Amino acid sequence: MPTIADAPGPNFAPDALREAAERKSGRSDYGSDSYTAALAPLLYSIEHEAALTDAGRREVWGRIVDALANRLTLVAWEKANPGPASAPVDAPLVVLGLGRTGSSILHETLSAAPGRRAPRTWEVRDFSLVHAVTDAASDERIRRLDADIARANDRVPGYAAIHHSDAHVPMECVALTALDLVSIQFATIAWAPTYREFLVSVDPRSAYQWHQRALRFLQAGKPRARWVLKAPMHSLYIDTLAQTYPDAMIVQTHRDPTTVLASMCSLYATLRQARSDRTDTQGQAAADVAYTVEGIQRAVDYRNDHPDFDVRCRDVSFKEFMADPAATLAGIHEHFGVELTGQARSAMLGYLRNRPRDKYGRHHYSLEQFGLTHEKLVPWWPTTPTASPGSYRTGGSPGSG
Repeated sequence: MPTIADAPGPNFAPDALREAAERKSGRSDYGSDSYTAALAPLLYSIEHEAALTDAGRREVWGRIVDALANRLTLVAWEKANPGPASAPVDAPLVVLGLGRTGSSILHETLSAAPGRRAPRTWEVRDFSLVHAVTDAASDERIRRLDADIARANDRVPGYAAIHHSDAHVPMECVALTALDLVSIQFATIAWAPTYREFLVSVDPRSAYQWHQRALRFLQAGKPRARWVLKAPMHSLYIDTLAQTYPDAMIVQTHRDPTTVLASMCSLYATLRQARSDRTDTQGQAAADVAYTVEGIQRAVDYRNDHPDFDVRCRDVSFKEFMADPAATLAGIHEHFGVELTGQARSAMLGYLRNRPRDKYGRHHYSLEQFGLTHEKLVPWWPTTPTASPGSYRTGGSPGSG
């Protein structure tokens, strides 16, 4: 049977990927071989399941090479900077919520306050720029990256209305766990069920160690600031998140689950159809829903079983955040005992005013597009918190009802 290495276009053989990453970074020490555990199922999915176009193959190849090159850059930096490489990452503010629940705009808004920061897209795309750039707003390399991102977005019809991206917006933590090649981004842009099964079963402690190492790298030499982090994948690995950052302040976002699932399936379908000529929209949607439910169920169970962790969580309703963002932001700060200064309030609300919900177009979707119905979904979806944290209800298995 032909292998990835025999296929036209980029060479996905492990040695070829490593060679490309080492050539890009000018380094060869990966710190360990922990990334190889994820590489095998990821390459299997690319070869046997994803049905990527030539352009799709080039993009996924580039993302793997970029992640490995960033890892090489990080390891070299740690060797040269042992002090900053062991610096603390103090009490990050972590937005823990599924995609399509307002988690991205809340992440961006919270990070807009003075004294806070989030990983920026340009930083996580190329670690070699992090300590080389003095003015991100005018740096020509970042301008070129911004143009590349805009062109990539233009090749995916409707994507801008679903999720805006450019070189300067805050980036999800999936770009940091990708240093260990543990990242849902690969299974979002490509149909990769084998790799996603690996993500569900993997022990994520190594990936979260790389996540923390990356934050130390990114914060080195910068004014001290509180990290604001976000990734839906944190729900799947909530126990490891809590162990890695025991002082983290958790904000969990919530929205009507049937709306979330319809919007999420639309996002996945949009991304995959732009990179593959063969997609089974309804079949893939059912698997996407099952994966999503697994993540939120783990978050539900962990919060119910760990009341000491649960009290560190603030639940935020998408509907309430959209209706009264000032009150939502005030409630978050009050819950964690963090002072909400007038300057911080103005900065966050000013950011929101400049990012109206439909600024980049309106996202249209429905459950029926994906062979789903409200009646099928409701019985097995974990109920989100209502009056108080931890008040959940769980149901049966996917497809029941």
